[in-house]
Amino acid sequence: MLADVQSLTLANGLRVNILHDPQASRAAALIHLNAGSHHEPPEFPGLAHLFEHVVFAGSREFQGDERLMTWAQAEGAKLNATTHANAMAWFFDMTPAKFEAGLARMVDMLAQPLLAEDAVRQEVSVIDAEYNMLTGHTDSLCDAALSLAFSAPARLHDFHVGNRISFGEDIPALQQALARYHQQFFTTDHLTLWLQGPQSFTELTALAERYGHVFAKGRSFQPSADQPLTLQHKRYLQLRLEGSPRLRFSFPVTPCPALTLLRQLLTDEAPDSLLDTLRAQALADDVRVSLPYASGSGDILSIEFLVCEATSAIRARIETTFRQWLQQIRDLSAEHLQHYVALAQRDFSRLTPLDQLRFRTLDFPPAAQNGWQNLLSELHPQNMTRLWIAPDVQGQNTPAQGFCLPVSFAEWKIISDNVTNSSFTFHLSSSGIAHKTDGKVHTTGALLTLHQACIARACLRALCAKSAHEGHSLVFTHVQGNGLLQLSGPQEWVTRTLSTALALLRSPSVIALTQGGRLFEQEQRKSESEIAIRTLLAKLPEVISGSSEKLHEFITAGDDTAVLVFRPLTENTAVCLAATQILASFLEPLFFQQYRVEKNIGYVVSCRFHQTARQAGILFALQSPAFDAETLLGFIDAFIAKVPAMIHSITPQALEEKRAALRESLRVRPADRLEAARQQWLREFAIAPELNEESVAAITTEQLLACVQESDNSLPCEAEGWGGLLQKNQEVDVCFGHRFVLKTYSPPAPSQGHDPGHPIPMPETRGMKRG
Repeated sequence: MLADVQSLTLANGLRVNILHDPQASRAAALIHLNAGSHHEPPEFPGLAHLFEHVVFAGSREFQGDERLMTWAQAEGAKLNATTHANAMAWFFDMTPAKFEAGLARMVDMLAQPLLAEDAVRQEVSVIDAEYNMLTGHTDSLCDAALSLAFSAPARLHDFHVGNRISFGEDIPALQQALARYHQQFFTTDHLTLWLQGPQSFTELTALAERYGHVFAKGRSFQPSADQPLTLQHKRYLQLRLEGSPRLRFSFPVTPCPALTLLRQLLTDEAPDSLLDTLRAQALADDVRVSLPYASGSGDILSIEFLVCEATSAIRARIETTFRQWLQQIRDLSAEHLQHYVALAQRDFSRLTPLDQLRFRTLDFPPAAQNGWQNLLSELHPQNMTRLWIAPDVQGQNTPAQGFCLPVSFAEWKIISDNVTNSSFTFHLSSSGIAHKTDGKVHTTGALLTLHQACIARACLRALCAKSAHEGHSLVFTHVQGNGLLQLSGPQEWVTRTLSTALALLRSPSVIALTQGGRLFEQEQRKSESEIAIRTLLAKLPEVISGSSEKLHEFITAGDDTAVLVFRPLTENTAVCLAATQILASFLEPLFFQQYRVEKNIGYVVSCRFHQTARQAGILFALQSPAFDAETLLGFIDAFIAKVPAMIHSITPQALEEKRAALRESLRVRPADRLEAARQQWLREFAIAPELNEESVAAITTEQLLACVQESDNSLPCEAEGWGGLLQKNQEVDVCFGHRFVLKTYSPPAPSQGHDPGHPIPMPETRGMKRG
């Protein structure tokens, strides 16, 4: 059930939206600005994006270690920010006990930012590195190419990421521009504060009144109104990019909750749905629905299909089938629509409070039928653009949003004569309740490689969707190198459905094997086009658990160098686990300060507690456009060498604060039952010790020191010591042991894939856990 939104306006005019969520384990806050990159001065492209970054560097009341960024890392909060064309947002979540302290910092950060010269100069370098990274990021380039299909608004074509060239060398002038931007827009007529958490409405209202007053009252500065979205005459675009072929259909649409309803219909995987039909005919394997542009006057809705083969015949067949589907959804009854609304709302309710706020303000809001008929009137071929993305496109270099893209505007055949009229199935819930359950989640799983997980997903997706339509839940996920099946429903249904699922997994059909193989290849291509650090994180579980080789290489996009170093627990005890978590919370802000603030090595700097592949430990991550792998590894080694001295400097008071924070986290369980059961299963499968208040209370600086000492017999030999992943010149070496050995290898032979003669290793029913 979704939390109700209660709205109020403070004395200074600040709008506040409050959601009391009694089941939530964390509280979240989001400050939304009704202005974005389209409102920045044209002489400083990317200024809004730069402002988003610089405010984290400090404010009048909170500086140094007390500023939000450093404080959040030390306290285990999650935070981020984003800049869109017509909106910006800053958001964080935290345990309820520390939420007020985080809110005070975020409000002051935006009401009274320092915008110091050193911080501006540093973030210019960071954004320049981010821009260079995005030049190889597939999704960003596709969104940029799509802008070429629109003639208005004019600013849709501008460069808004920013880089060193667009910002220039005159930092004082840049500071003044940032200050003007803040003065113009950070007033109460442009801002909205969102709060969501388990606290009562009265408590959340008191927090809003206590801290929201610092924003200046609206000064009546109003930017010029956005131009409406207008399509070009040329609406056929082709973009040359490596990776799996894609076909994207886009429409200018009116913002409304029915967009989320449409997404639910498009992504349905039940038998005879649009996706199931496309997959059965080997036309497309997946669909992604997104809003690459959003404003008060109009959104761009993109529906992108992951195509099986890059041929013109398949491209035409997909569009023909898609247009048939669009015609049939016009006849859906109100009962059909309400069923899919309920499914979408169930999925929304499973999001964290932070993600719920982000979706409400910046993406797809909770689904409803509101606006459905108007949306249908906008989903016509004459209102549609087509973007074909494939490696063999013959395009001319064309500027788009600051990128130079190989684009062609040549038209192609859009209707296929080789498509029979499909009769798609749209479901109804017999009870009218799409998320009923008996309150228990049954979880079972096993170690799976990515390839096995792709085949498992292909085997199970229709059954998962069918279960949802019946009012129950069957969910397959691949987490930390484990394939997990989770079922929620009456016991009789659980027993029957689990038996069916395991039978599908033990004897995959030829169709499932084929689809799973394509899905695996697509995941591999996606990984290669991702930023380097995400590629390495995706590889980490299999590197740790699935290989006896000590050296591996992975291909990644772009020119950045990235390093991952994973340090497992020195011994599998509750005290060691607690000490490692506390140590990571001390190290995280120090690592960030040293390599992101002082040395400014690049866009990714992270040190945190991490669990993967049945192991827990500390993960170090660096990605840089300027330093090679050996240098980055040297930075990590240098930091590690100083850890004992850092531990000796910890005061008893600071250690007790960390113990208290960890004790509080032990009392908090995820509000979503699936996530809670998933975490419990992963702990039990990893044979992880159970943390309790006694083990936390036992933590001393001596235990923290023991976390950085090697143990010869605490772990299996293949997991002992430091595990590292290095990306260098698009190649990655992996080494296990007490020291890294850095070498360059030629690319490995292509994977042979999963052997169809062997079933996917899911356990028997007796391995099932209940949570």
